[in-house]
Amino acid sequence: MSLEMLLGAEAGRALLTAWPECPYTLTLPGDSPIGRAINATTILGFLDAGCAPASYVNVYHEGEGVHPARFTTDDRVTPAAVPVLLNQGCTIQLRELNRWHPPLGAICASIQRQTGYPGYVTAFITPGGTQGLDYHWDQYLGIVVQLEGSKTWEVWKPKVTDPYRDHFMSTNLWDDKWVEQWKGSTPDQTFDLHAGQVLILPRGWVHNPHSRNSAETSVHLTFVLKERTPLWVAERLVGSAINDARFRRVIPPQGLAASEMSKTINEVRSLVADYLDGVDPDALARALRYAAENETSHATV
Repeated sequence: MSLEMLLGAEAGRALLTAWPECPYTLTLPGDSPIGRAINATTILGFLDAGCAPASYVNVYHEGEGVHPARFTTDDRVTPAAVPVLLNQGCTIQLRELNRWHPPLGAICASIQRQTGYPGYVTAFITPGGTQGLDYHWDQYLGIVVQLEGSKTWEVWKPKVTDPYRDHFMSTNLWDDKWVEQWKGSTPDQTFDLHAGQVLILPRGWVHNPHSRNSAETSVHLTFVLKERTPLWVAERLVGSAINDARFRRVIPPQGLAASEMSKTINEVRSLVADYLDGVDPDALARALRYAAENETSHATV
């Protein structure tokens, strides 16, 4: 199981060599296991059975979050609250299904082995004629798979270049004037996703997803691929310096004084340059590839 089961063989191979810079759509392959591993009935079943962990469920209404007290009991989603929320036009988000639904865990692990990128998959249920989340951008590439109903994606070009981790998050940089601009303009692209269609949405692209034009409930999955960057490699190169005793020596308090800090930085910078100059790339390559295929911690990806 790999990218091909979401994108098809040709598009899956292409993604490995030319990472997308603009959004586009595809059709879910006819032999994809997604419908067997997870579908709208399965997702709604998690909620109806009361087995969805409360910490992995969010509810939104017209762009605003709903307090968990309205839909949780004893750290689980209250089944009776689900139809009430949906009838009120709320969107229900089940985050990181791969952490608690083994088939999706296997799919995400397979994609990571293929790409070196960790990721997760989140489900969204949005009643027809309504909207949950509104204008925002994401830090990583998303592969949106429409399972049931339809959803409209209004998309604008990025406001920032290459957002990553906590850097350039839309919530941190938000300017209410931007929403006025987007509402007063035509989207750069608009996609009406129907069941069996897939949207590739690169990081940074502003999107306003909604089901206002649909009479049916929309259920979709978003597979997130957390791209590796030169920073990720640099962090591991420097991190490997822990094996060099020079980097384990104590910097005395005086070296951290304001008057001495520039000197300390220069000394460490020279030390790093000397260390990196002696690093054998071939010796580290295997360790870094292992990390690429296996690291999943939010703190390191």
